[in-house]
Amino acid sequence: MTEQELFTKNMKLSREFDLYLVEHSEVAERIPANALIVLLPEDDPELCVKNQELAQSKREPGQAIVSVRVGTLTPPRLRLVNPKVEVVA
Repeated sequence: MTEQELFTKNMKLSREFDLYLVEHSEVAERIPANALIVLLPEDDPELCVKNQELAQSKREPGQAIVSVRVGTLTPPRLRLVNPKVEVVA
């Protein structure tokens, strides 16, 4: 896996987890301040291993690690409701 692929996959997972936390504040409240959050996608074993290795190398002394196991991501869905597209020129 290239560095770019690693970055792209983790950005997608991070964005989805952020959205999840917005909708599930009770989960966000359980995450310690300054915790290192490690996203572990079960459908991508290579990324899962890379993220675990990365977490161990970036962890600060005494820093809590929060593992988030992700089964899979569903395909993105359209979130716009009744958009009105108009060509004006």
